[in-house]
Amino acid sequence: MRILLIEDDQVLANILVQALTSQRYIVDLAEDGQLGWEYAQDTTYDLLLIDIELPKLDGIKICQRLRSQGSSIPILIITAKHEALWDLW
Repeated sequence: MRILLIEDDQVLANILVQALTSQRYIVDLAEDGQLGWEYAQDTTYDLLLIDIELPKLDGIKICQRLRSQGSSIPILIITAKHEALWDLW
């Protein structure tokens, strides 16, 4: 399974990459939203793990762009802010 992790917090990103690769997942890491968007356009992934608050392009906009193109790839939104998701509803 190939996973794209889009996370700008280097400590958290390293922890997630180590945990996922130890379970034999292939993980690509993008450290900002624009780079993540480019990776998502160029490579086929089985899952996206996306932080909401990213530099250059936020995680919600990445999701909106993917869905507007008809992508049905599973997406997990990750965030350190507990109230952030409630603002989306």
